[in-house]
Amino acid sequence: MNKLKLNYTSLSFLPILVFIPLGYQLTNNIHFGGFKLFQEFLISAFNPKIDNEIFITVINRLNETILIGFFSWLVSIIFGAIFGIISSNIFFKIFNIPNFFCRIIRFFLTIIRSIHEVVWGILLMQIYGINFSIGIIAICIPYIAVNSKVFSEQLETIDYKSFESINQINASKFSSLLTIIWNPIINTFKNFGLYRLECSIRSTVILGLFGIGGIGTSIFLSFQTLNFRELWTYLWSLAILIILSGLIFKKIKFNSTNKILSIFFIAVFFITILFSFSYFLYFIFNNNFENFNSVFSLFKSSSDLGLFDFLKLVLETIILSLLSTGIAISLPPLVIGIFNNNTSEIFIKIFAFLLRLIPTPVILLILLTFNNPSLSLAALTLGLHNAGITSKLLFTNLKNQDRRNYIAMKSLGISKKTSWLLGLFSQQAKSYLAYCAYRSDIIIRETAIVGVIGSVGLGWQLKESLSSFAWQEVTIVLIAYSSIAVFGELINGKIKNSLT
Repeated sequence: MNKLKLNYTSLSFLPILVFIPLGYQLTNNIHFGGFKLFQEFLISAFNPKIDNEIFITVINRLNETILIGFFSWLVSIIFGAIFGIISSNIFFKIFNIPNFFCRIIRFFLTIIRSIHEVVWGILLMQIYGINFSIGIIAICIPYIAVNSKVFSEQLETIDYKSFESINQINASKFSSLLTIIWNPIINTFKNFGLYRLECSIRSTVILGLFGIGGIGTSIFLSFQTLNFRELWTYLWSLAILIILSGLIFKKIKFNSTNKILSIFFIAVFFITILFSFSYFLYFIFNNNFENFNSVFSLFKSSSDLGLFDFLKLVLETIILSLLSTGIAISLPPLVIGIFNNNTSEIFIKIFAFLLRLIPTPVILLILLTFNNPSLSLAALTLGLHNAGITSKLLFTNLKNQDRRNYIAMKSLGISKKTSWLLGLFSQQAKSYLAYCAYRSDIIIRETAIVGVIGSVGLGWQLKESLSSFAWQEVTIVLIAYSSIAVFGELINGKIKNSLT
């Protein structure tokens, strides 16, 4: 008897087994009182509220969202490029700086990247109170670190011999550095930077649910009053904003050899740096620390968090990450493979778009109308949201896939589903798993979002500790949360390297 071998295709479907324990707990926790509300929520999607008053509100809220999202994106991209350069090996080789400093910078960026922007936002709101600037700062902190990692990885592909060739003409080290990194920086911005704008807008919406402002605040207020028609008006307007921004940026062409464009980028670069520093200093010196009292309160506060409870919260967070990742990996290929026809593909794409569009906390709150708070419900929510994201990538890759094997297998009389599995998806399985490994890094950080709402994991404990100003507990939770994210990133990095 042949031994069962797991290949990349089967590994893509294996995590679907997480639905067995999830389904069991969700079935036991179900209650039918909220199904009427859920039905009303779905019906309202086709009958949003439209009048002059809400139209004006939508315009104002979208302006706030665009302002916070765009400025956060611009600052995080520029400073991400700066930190990406100074944390790259090529920078330290050119200026003969000890590699030890590179490791310190990368470690610092890894730590601030490991904490989600929602956590930064909640933490800063507790210190400064609700402030328009909090949203910008909360998004910029982790986004700068994420962007710097991407820019640094692209600069690592530069051959050091290129610098040696330029250096032979006795050019300064700074001008030589700028010459060899300019094209990679522009290409990275073109391929990755514009996508980060959409992420920044989504993060602005999520932070808005916690009171920062923008359309997220209106979405949350509409949900609190169960005004679902108004809620869908805000959601559809957000969808239009995301779609239009995507279409606009697809039309933008970047040419790294264009001198006018280069001058424009340099001008924006320096203006943003100067403005950011002045804005940050203004924010620091014109905001008080009423809720923080003093830095020393961190050491004076006591902690009632027991070791057993703390370890339980850590374990819950890890399990939540694993279950959510399993759903995000296996659900898209399973659904696409089973419902493999043009009509079903349209409905799957629409459903996946809605999962990406509706903020994760809102999805969880909707599900809570007919299910009790639990680890399984939080995992389902986070998994479905990320499945909407991974399905988008899978659809794009399958569309660009060579279909000759698929057509040949169908012509031999092999079933359509089997032909799709072996003729199309099997060729994408390896790269799909590599992307899912990258996505799991984000899922680990996003556990804080569902944790705060769903009463599970370290996210919930963070909210409880902040509400009681227990800064010692907050510090412990943040260290644990960051450690899980960093450790998960190391594991996923090994997995991605083995898949590429």
